Amino acid sequence: MLPSFFTDSSDSMKFEEVIDFFMSWTIRCADDKNRTVAPLVHNNSKAILAKLIGVEEYDELEFTDIEVWKQHRHIDLWCEFKLNNQPHALIIETKMYSTFRKDQLKSYKDLVKKYYNDKGIKHDLHFVALRPDYELAKKHPFEQAHCESHGYTYLNLEQLQDVCIAMPTGNDLFDEFWYRWGNS
Repeated sequence: MLPSFFTDSSDSMKFEEVIDFFMSWTIRCADDKNRTVAPLVHNNSKAILAKLIGVEEYDELEFTDIEVWKQHRHIDLWCEFKLNNQPHALIIETKMYSTFRKDQLKSYKDLVKKYYNDKGIKHDLHFVALRPDYELAKKHPFEQAHCESHGYTYLNLEQLQDVCIAMPTGNDLFDEFWYRWGNS
């Protein structure tokens, strides 16, 4: 087996951008147009996207028209999609090493609400604060309450990995990030 793509001998690695790229790709793989291209990747991606928006039963859900922007208006990931033909937006703020600035989450949420209000199109809005794992979250014991007080769901990559039902998938990119990285 080849070595992990993500883990080397470095003391400090900048994973936040890598996480954002893989989250963007994973969310886009959940689009219904990909269900026959790579069924296992699509189904796991669909489970992850459902978890991000707080939905447990996802088999009958249809995610379409998925678009993702990285660092749009300083927000790590800004996603728009239709869920069963209803417009949704998902905002993800990723933190690897630092904590959330005092008013960061509130200001992002206000900006997003104003954007959609001004646009005049109702979107169901979902806000997620994402950490890589349980250990880093433990270093910031009050962070989850802070995020939730601003209407953000507090999740980590391990929780998202836990909803994947078919691992490995046979797709090298997906498996390296979702299956091997945390297990190497």
